[in-house]
Amino acid sequence: MNRRGLLVSWAVAGALALPVHAAGTPDVKIQAVLGGVLTRHADNPDGVAAETIWLKGGRVRVDFDAGQGRRGRILRDGHGHAWLFMSTSDRALPAQHVRIGSITRLDPAQPCWALGFACERVDDRVIAGRLAQGWRYSHAEQSGPGGTDSGTFWIDAEYGLLLAFEGRDLGEHAQRMETTAVDFQALPAAAFEAPEGLRQEIDAADRRADALRGYSH
Repeated sequence: MNRRGLLVSWAVAGALALPVHAAGTPDVKIQAVLGGVLTRHADNPDGVAAETIWLKGGRVRVDFDAGQGRRGRILRDGHGHAWLFMSTSDRALPAQHVRIGSITRLDPAQPCWALGFACERVDDRVIAGRLAQGWRYSHAEQSGPGGTDSGTFWIDAEYGLLLAFEGRDLGEHAQRMETTAVDFQALPAAAFEAPEGLRQEIDAADRRADALRGYSH
């Protein structure tokens, strides 16, 4: 799959980032491994990719590395704006519907409520030293983690951080994510900013989008 095809596969219409209980969650950096159709290409048939998720309040940064030419960053500001920066491009691409890192936190008491489908408890796990609650889901269409229709996910029992999932999309393609490290630390606001040369362009685009939606800054 070429880079254009990879971006299209990520941009299937679906859920935006869900900053559930963001205000009560300390800054955190999560290291994880992805696998499956979202990051699969000719040089990486298993779709194995490294992912680092940065969370600060409602802001999200996702750094991913799926191999040469497929490295990038996604920034979400918690107000419906999201941008994708690829290592092979000097432009920012709209990323509201990009699946990678689109779900980062859920409500531990009712994690599927915000996603719009039912789920049931399964066995807990310990993932990267954190107690994680397991939840099985089905008939989610494209609203499960990674755009999956069915599978199981595990969230941090204290903060609701998504720590792992194993699922299949509507085409029965397998997808998975597994956290390897969770590091609670103060993160600088600058880490969530777009590259300086693109900030004015992005701010202008965000203002236009807000105007269309009837929002104001």
